[in-house]
Amino acid sequence: MAGISGHAFRLQARRFGAALMTTEMVSSHGIAYRNPRTQAMLDPIADEHPVAVQIFGARPEIMAAAAAFAAAAGADIIDINMGCPVRKVVKTGAGVALMADTGLAARLTAAVVAVVKVPVTVKIRSGLSREVTALTFAQRLEAAGAAAICIHPRLASQGQKGKAAHDVSAELAAKLSIPVIASGDISGPAEAESLLARGCEAVMVGRAALGNPWIFEDLLNGAEPHHRDLEDVLAEMKIFWRDVVSEMGDERAGRYMRKYYGWYLKPYKPGASLRDSLRRTEGFTEAERLIRGELGGS
Repeated sequence: MAGISGHAFRLQARRFGAALMTTEMVSSHGIAYRNPRTQAMLDPIADEHPVAVQIFGARPEIMAAAAAFAAAAGADIIDINMGCPVRKVVKTGAGVALMADTGLAARLTAAVVAVVKVPVTVKIRSGLSREVTALTFAQRLEAAGAAAICIHPRLASQGQKGKAAHDVSAELAAKLSIPVIASGDISGPAEAESLLARGCEAVMVGRAALGNPWIFEDLLNGAEPHHRDLEDVLAEMKIFWRDVVSEMGDERAGRYMRKYYGWYLKPYKPGASLRDSLRRTEGFTEAERLIRGELGGS
């Protein structure tokens, strides 16, 4: 969700019923060394309570400094990312690379816990490439002071491929004394209710909400996902566009929204010509005209 779950995205999720928002991954070095662009990612959080700030890095002292800054900026929770498998993160020793060094991961967690008064949570994966090590890893993090564990039960080597192995989530929920939050392949109430019944305290939704903020309403109401009227989708796109413009300005918002049009319109199976045209649009007015021209709507 890096580069996606900015302020506008979080506001949208809250409007549709999400109880807790988490920022995109924020570099601990960027925070600790006061990088203006990184600090700008934290500017809106004071208006978003409750909100978790997710930080990543591999040096305990830098992570502690970043966590202290984020907490002072208004974070209600500090979330440590130990699950990202992206190469540019892993090669720095951060993200899921920390699952190869349990001692460092525990020291890093303890260092963050020691400097903030808010809860510290950690997001992890099942393991690295072969062995499922999530339970023993999570137990060390619990001993280091983690207040909750979020598990995305895929191996790092899988990326987003394959099916999330939620037996791992259930095992952690049964054997840890701290709350377990399950993430991965949660697209409707059936998956969410199953995980809650198996002991997880909450579920986290990410990719399933891209262009589909209604998923939060569906989860809360127990309604299976269903086709939305195009007029409702366009109305929501317009609200989202305005929030993105407020966050980024017109030019950046225009580029940002291009990927969203495809996500919003996926159920309508737009043709190649419309998809190509939307990838070159400059703003929502033009995008709406193109969509109505091909898919209809008043």
